[in-house]
Amino acid sequence: MPDLLTIAADVDAAAASLRGVGAILSAGLVLSALALVFAALYPPARARLRTALVAHTSLLAVGEALLLWFHWRLWNAAVVIDPLTGGVTGRIAVSPWVESEKLYVWALALAVMAIVARRHRDELAPGLALAVAVLTLGAIIWGRPFTDPLPDFLGQYRGYLQALGSGSTELAMAAWQGIEGARRFYYNTWYMWVHPPLLFVSYASFVASFVATVLTIRHRRSSFERTAYGWARLGYLPLTLGMLLGFPWAIMAWQGEAWWWSGKVNMSIMMWLLYTAYLHGRLYLRRRGMWKVAVGLAALSFLTLVLTYLATYIVPGAHSVA
Repeated sequence: MPDLLTIAADVDAAAASLRGVGAILSAGLVLSALALVFAALYPPARARLRTALVAHTSLLAVGEALLLWFHWRLWNAAVVIDPLTGGVTGRIAVSPWVESEKLYVWALALAVMAIVARRHRDELAPGLALAVAVLTLGAIIWGRPFTDPLPDFLGQYRGYLQALGSGSTELAMAAWQGIEGARRFYYNTWYMWVHPPLLFVSYASFVASFVATVLTIRHRRSSFERTAYGWARLGYLPLTLGMLLGFPWAIMAWQGEAWWWSGKVNMSIMMWLLYTAYLHGRLYLRRRGMWKVAVGLAALSFLTLVLTYLATYIVPGAHSVA
């Protein structure tokens, strides 16, 4: 059997290294996000907004590289050992967009989109910059991916190692079944490496669509509405694909549970239906009053997106941490 103390030391060292560098990076990201807010809201500073956005995106990318390095160290350290045979049954591949890292990935995806946006780039920039700043601040202050990395996983894995070294076969088997089930049906599944990033790309696109929708309502210009439609259409495909890929995994992972009644699952379906209605209604824009209906549906769809994300934390269910 591999040495448990060495494994625990390697895992703790990886987390400690991330915290050490991450504390400095977190402070830099908070300051950078506040600079984005200032540049977006203070008109004389607007000329520097794109530079501030590029700098902030670069800092987010550095942070993501640091998180990937941390996950690589976990992959090399966090092995699962069968307590009966003492053999290694596998390694745990924790994807870099779970637990405390979700908002961070969303912020990075939106920041990249804000930079590459071409149509109405200058008009969209303040709203997109504010959204990136809010997501970044939420990720750093609430999620804390650098200063409190993967608390659920590390807590479970440390508990497993303690049970394995306790000398109790019953405790060790129960802990092994839990961590091995998580490894096989959650962390190491192809689903966890495909489903979440598809959704975060779609969420970022819908944020851009909502910013353009706000500009549409404010200026009553059809060109902004077309931009909102373009971003929504871009986000609709990964949203649909991500949800379709989620159903087979849900059937397998939550077998025996009434997961279809989960608040998060139902909110997700409602969000998809509303965006479907918006994109479909957009086809009839020439009809009387349809312009207002389409804009209203676009705003309502985004509100449902926000509620869908929050449902993960406030509504109990199979797809929830509430």
